[in-house]
Amino acid sequence: MTGFGRGTYSDEHVSVTIEMRAVNQRFLELNIRMPHAYLALEDKLRKSIKETLHRGKVDVYVTVGELTPAAPQIRIDYAALAACKAALDDVNQSLFGGEKTTLPLIMGLTKDWFVQEPPAVDAEEVWPVFAQALQGALDGMVVMRDKEGANIRRDLLARTDRMAAMIDAIEAKKEDVVARYKERLEKKILALFDAARQVPDQDRLLQEVATYADKVDFTEEVVRFRSHVVQLKGFLEQDGDVGRKLDFLIQEMNREVNTIGSKANDTDVTEYVLQLKNEIEKIREQVQNIE
Repeated sequence: MTGFGRGTYSDEHVSVTIEMRAVNQRFLELNIRMPHAYLALEDKLRKSIKETLHRGKVDVYVTVGELTPAAPQIRIDYAALAACKAALDDVNQSLFGGEKTTLPLIMGLTKDWFVQEPPAVDAEEVWPVFAQALQGALDGMVVMRDKEGANIRRDLLARTDRMAAMIDAIEAKKEDVVARYKERLEKKILALFDAARQVPDQDRLLQEVATYADKVDFTEEVVRFRSHVVQLKGFLEQDGDVGRKLDFLIQEMNREVNTIGSKANDTDVTEYVLQLKNEIEKIREQVQNIE
């Protein structure tokens, strides 16, 4: 599901701002961008986010402002400095009559021996600030997702009602479908006997026709589909993570509809089957975005 969240928190040392943007995706994908000095906290951020979000492509942007910047660490590479001085001394002695080599002279040529390192950061010490900023971002994200989820729920419930009406219409066609199939089958069998100049046993004929007619009876599929509709409504009324349950349920509903279509082999039923499959596909697209 889509969403945005932003959280800011600070103490006497640092100010942390975390922004999160999410777009629809079936599985959770986290992309975190944060200052290099605080990379030690990335795993904690990921674990905390996964406790709340389970689907979507989520981009996380972390900004850290140091309110009391620590002084950088200065280190002199004496070996490198001594090597520079020795080289210049040799040149001065050979070409310039032994001119004295001074520090400003060396600094004018190279500062590779002067090492300035950023101040050491205790990431664990500032984690509580990160945690508070993250919670603010997650809260904002959840509020937006809840609003979107409520809209999706209303849409899915409306589609569920339409599917229930369609399956009722399909069931109403069942007796006619079976009767027409029996009639067609009986005509074919009688035509075969007539071509062979034989007279069929009427009791056996009726028995065989009834046996084969059972193959186009889709009562079981209708019953199971209705059960899935009830389950679907139940899941949509639940709180918590139901996305994967809905994924599976939609697959089962699609399977039942396909079986009804293949059994019935009737133009009226086929029209309803196509409408049902269209509703199921639209529901499936929405369900993949639900937590």
